[in-house]
Amino acid sequence: METNSKLTTAEFWTAPRPGFSFKRHDKNHNNDVFIMKYIPPTTTGTCIEIGSYPGPHLATFGDLGYELYGVDFNPDNAIGLPGWLTAEGFKVGKFWNADVLEFAPEMVFDVVASFGFIEHFTNYEEMILKHAVLVNDGGYLLITTPNFRGSIQYWLHKTFDKENLAIHNVQSMRPEVWAEILKKQGFEIIYHGYFGGFWFWKGQPELGFIKRKLIWIIERIITRIRHLLWFQSPGFSAYCGIVARRINT
Repeated sequence: METNSKLTTAEFWTAPRPGFSFKRHDKNHNNDVFIMKYIPPTTTGTCIEIGSYPGPHLATFGDLGYELYGVDFNPDNAIGLPGWLTAEGFKVGKFWNADVLEFAPEMVFDVVASFGFIEHFTNYEEMILKHAVLVNDGGYLLITTPNFRGSIQYWLHKTFDKENLAIHNVQSMRPEVWAEILKKQGFEIIYHGYFGGFWFWKGQPELGFIKRKLIWIIERIITRIRHLLWFQSPGFSAYCGIVARRINT
């Protein structure tokens, strides 16, 4: 394992968030719609999220009937997150407070998922394989990342979101490459490509007045042209994603 594979630090992810509370995203969040489209409901299945904290998408798997698991090095991943999911009425399994790079549970899962995780590593191919080994026979692997690599998205982030762009491996945002990796591991590819339509999300850099004004204008332009750009494109769609199923061995 490369010692310099991480583009972020533990401190980045565990820093206090003023006003934080566990909550779900809006029901029409692109990742949740993606989950509901491709992952079947269950009464007995298990699901683990890699990089699970703070876990809003786990609630969608809970809606589908899965027993929920998660691993993240945020200390509250083992306390606050499962406590919230239990209070929401979901079936809750084990939540590990651990570095994913060193994570080796003695079980496999019917669904393994991550959202915005693999792109924070230079060795993203190896991270995909770490997901794959956790998938049960006949189980599903679902991975999504933002699509900063697309020509329009890259320009927006390079111009207005450079600090956030720096902690994302743009070269990892290639679902066609993910598909080839997983085919070699005995997976059938159910979907790989782009989704979410055209919109621009950014980190929280300190921007000057002119850039803040330009972003205000761009966001309103995007709202209007999304009605025209109804199709998906590697150039402008907000997300990359893949859903694959391990073929029974």
